[in-house]
Amino acid sequence: MPIYCNNYDINLYQGQSYFLDLDYTDVNDEVVDLNGATFEARMQVRRSPLVDEKLIAMSSDSYPRGVVGGGNTGYFTGPGFGLIAEENDSPGVLGTGGITLNYNGVTGAFRIEIDAETTSNIPAGRHFYDLDVRNKETGFVDKIITGTFEVLSEVTR
Repeated sequence: MPIYCNNYDINLYQGQSYFLDLDYTDVNDEVVDLNGATFEARMQVRRSPLVDEKLIAMSSDSYPRGVVGGGNTGYFTGPGFGLIAEENDSPGVLGTGGITLNYNGVTGAFRIEIDAETTSNIPAGRHFYDLDVRNKETGFVDKIITGTFEVLSEVTR
């Protein structure tokens, strides 16, 4: 059963390691077993929902190397994670972290992790993100959370 998409605004500093823990429940507030063989969680951050360039892309299927960032340009256009890129795509820079399903052995829990080097290259400002969970067997996609992704300039570098 799908859950209803919630709004959650993320705030972080450039150069900060970031973690966010969430619980995935259905409409009856029952936890859902996020078995990695059946489910994949995906998240992207963009300057605007309307642009092609990504600031961050994450996947649970590639953890612990499941974060792709823009490197020193701040953004990338390629798909990341070894997928086939278009001719003019920039591939992005592989970071550490990603999304862990059934985090710490807890059914329905997941953790989003972004390493400090990846966050240091995100341009300061208000960006946008969403996170979904895809059932690999049925193809059903459930939007979990969406919101702004505000990055504040770091002072200590």
